[in-house]
Amino acid sequence: MRQQTCKITIHGTQREYPQDTTFQQIADEYQKEEADRIVLVRFQNDLRELSQSVLRDGELEFVTAAQKPGRDTYRRSVTLLMETAAWKLHPNLELLVQHSIGQGYYCEFRHEGAICVPDRNMLQALKVKMQDLVAADLPIIKYNMNTQDASARFREMGRMDKVRLLRYRRSSRVNVYELQGFPDYYYGYMVPSTGYLEYFDLLPYQNGFMLMFPGKDTRKVAEFETSDKLFTTLNDSAQWGMDMGIRTVVELNDVIASGRIQDMILVQESYMEQKIGDIAQTIASDRRKKFVLIAGPSSSGKTTFSHRLSIQMTAHGLRPHPISLDDFYCNREEHPLDENGGYDFECMKALDIP
Repeated sequence: MRQQTCKITIHGTQREYPQDTTFQQIADEYQKEEADRIVLVRFQNDLRELSQSVLRDGELEFVTAAQKPGRDTYRRSVTLLMETAAWKLHPNLELLVQHSIGQGYYCEFRHEGAICVPDRNMLQALKVKMQDLVAADLPIIKYNMNTQDASARFREMGRMDKVRLLRYRRSSRVNVYELQGFPDYYYGYMVPSTGYLEYFDLLPYQNGFMLMFPGKDTRKVAEFETSDKLFTTLNDSAQWGMDMGIRTVVELNDVIASGRIQDMILVQESYMEQKIGDIAQTIASDRRKKFVLIAGPSSSGKTTFSHRLSIQMTAHGLRPHPISLDDFYCNREEHPLDENGGYDFECMKALDIP
């Protein structure tokens, strides 16, 4: 019996492949034509993992680690790699991925809630273990499981954070990825094997360490530029969450489910107002300051923040005059476009500078 084939259009050329051909096999054929590693494909405009088979006719595009979906996939996969290596080396420690800083993630080890500061030897051993897993080119296996079965699996491993998270999942099934017997729940795509994950680094920082990824050059780990002020802000936010008993999405879900969300919002607003008051006090302590600049991406709350800060500054005897850049955007017909053809609100040319 002749095996069925699928007609796949790649770069405008139609080719035929057996129906059980994986996207990884096709990507391997075309990899030499790409400057960066292919980690996903876009099949009929839908993102697909390389481990999937073609199954039907369609148009195929390659997604590399230089593109955002590919970059996210690479980082997600390296995180699983790190967690697996840490689980093998330190099964009694909890590894937390805390903050995104620059081209990396800030991580901490904890034991019974207390931070365990890793030394260089500990980080080096973890890095070597990760490199060993990469060299072995081990498969990252995807299971589409019954949610209750997945919860039971995590419960057996003592990973109650995952059990509590899945308790709020309404779907009866869930995708679980497993590497070397270590399962985890991720909302996103993965590379097919560890051999794709050779570029990473571990650097000590603060009470934990940085898991570093490639930047624009996808075949070279980015340099870590310390950002202590940003770290302090993120850490303060995390500490505030801990003080409120809301360290994770699960604990936030618990607050919502128990009907305490309004109280949480009011407390958070009070905390934020106190912070803004502290900023106003700092500004008022030096009357030589004439300008306060507020930066942030579109829709991040700069204008709202400026008005709240103005009220607090007024309470300190100042006479602030908020000037919002929202009032100085160019007309739409003069507005610059980004690479996807949408309006680019982030560039200087978006503003009527004169």
